[in-house]
Amino acid sequence: MSANDAKIPIRDIDTALLRAFIAVAESGSMTVAANRLNVTQGAVSQRIKRLEELLQKSLFDRAGQRLDTTIEGEKLIVPAQKLIALNDEVFTLMTAPEFSGTVRFGVPYDIVFPFVGPILKSFASAYPKVSVELEVGTSEDLKNALSKGRIDLTLTTENHTPKGAERLIHNELIWVGGRGGDSHLQTPLPLVIVNENCMFRMPMLRALERVGREWRINVTRNMDASFAMLSADLGVTAILDSTVPSYVEVLGAEQGLPDLPVFYINLYTSASGANEIASELAQHIRDQFTQWRKPPRIMAS
Repeated sequence: MSANDAKIPIRDIDTALLRAFIAVAESGSMTVAANRLNVTQGAVSQRIKRLEELLQKSLFDRAGQRLDTTIEGEKLIVPAQKLIALNDEVFTLMTAPEFSGTVRFGVPYDIVFPFVGPILKSFASAYPKVSVELEVGTSEDLKNALSKGRIDLTLTTENHTPKGAERLIHNELIWVGGRGGDSHLQTPLPLVIVNENCMFRMPMLRALERVGREWRINVTRNMDASFAMLSADLGVTAILDSTVPSYVEVLGAEQGLPDLPVFYINLYTSASGANEIASELAQHIRDQFTQWRKPPRIMAS
């Protein structure tokens, strides 16, 4: 038998090992990863050890208190996320019930990008016969719509996670302005907000009051108009650090702007829990946020 005829052994990677790897890579902690996966810390440690032995690579730097990925570990993150997502897609495709109908999904206007597209794509692939009606508004308006039964579930952006809500991720609230702009130097500081009920309005004003900075407000009524004003260097605003588009830059203490509080993206579902389709969409939302990683920031020079 020639060398070319020799059989190459098939090596399969257990997705449980990859899930443990991603959980530790994102949290930097075996304990946090164990809580997220609902297993023991020892089980997570064993799965990481098995994965490293299988790949014959060290995936984490264990020198400090936080577990940071090595170069080899960093290379594995995106392929591992893709493999986990494909595994879940196949499982859902083959086991999911044949739902049809409509589900009404609320999303705050400030997080439509970048989260909603991947969520809807994943859900449509699993349930092609289900129509999703998207309701966009402020977090308070969406919570009110949910309580009155006008929507089936909603995301919110809030500075805490109230009783009855499920926290998905936390995000820093950060200042942004036009690329290469100088509107942050103006007095009074021009603030761009979508409407008076914007969840980020009061945190911005309180932060500016704390440092004695004067301001004036420009209300735009929609996100497209807000980003157009930012691009034109007609003001600054605050957004979540997960939603920074490429045509603005992040501002901070070096530009004379005060720190802002942390916000959370929360998930609310109907108290009745009677809508099976909404429950399936809620799970797709959880899965997408578990896989999500922050894009790199463009900082002001």
